[in-house]
Amino acid sequence: MVTLNDAVPAPIKKDVAFLTHHLILTGVILGAITLGAWGVQAMMAKAHKEQADESRLELAVVVDQVKRLEEKQASDDAATQQREAAANALIQSLIAAVNARDKALDDQIKKNGSLSAQEAAARLSQQYNAQPGEIVASGNTVIANLPMSRNFVSTFDTLVVCKADLGDTQKQLSAEQGKETDLKTQISDRDNTIKGKDVELEKQKKADGDDKKVAVDNEKKKHKWYAIGGVVLIEAVKFYLTGKP
Repeated sequence: MVTLNDAVPAPIKKDVAFLTHHLILTGVILGAITLGAWGVQAMMAKAHKEQADESRLELAVVVDQVKRLEEKQASDDAATQQREAAANALIQSLIAAVNARDKALDDQIKKNGSLSAQEAAARLSQQYNAQPGEIVASGNTVIANLPMSRNFVSTFDTLVVCKADLGDTQKQLSAEQGKETDLKTQISDRDNTIKGKDVELEKQKKADGDDKKVAVDNEKKKHKWYAIGGVVLIEAVKFYLTGKP
């Protein structure tokens, strides 16, 4: 009995066997390359995951630090606002007291312009707690003894210095207010800068994530081309050595 296998010529049987072995070998090679590429990708994915986990931990530390700084800043700002409110209230009360004394002084100076010699002597005696006879009026003249006259001179000298000190103190207050305004501007600029840095950080994180995705995609593409190139190279070598595909 003649079978189909016996009817096939030997050269064809040889070619079929070669093709079968070749296909099996090619399948094994492709499988090995695929497994190799899959293994490399798995290693890369693991490395990327570890890197992402590390980045998340680092980010969590930074976020916690920023949160603590923000909480401390909020606490310090609240305390500063309280002190500033108390200082402003004190300043306003001092300004009111100064204005009241200045008005009373203006009114008194107007009254002093019409004092008689007797009234002037009486007022000076009251102001300096003078004893009888130390300050007296004679006609339109007010006469004071030498010790009391010395007190008048000392009072005038003190008044000149006090006026100069007052002028310098007002200038100092103005300078301090200017410094406070500049400090508030710096704080506002700092807050705006911090907000800008926060936005920049978010944008940078997104950009880094997008770049990482692109890098992974490119790496996958390279490994695919490596696999195809390996198969082509093997086929070319086989064809060169055997003269058959």
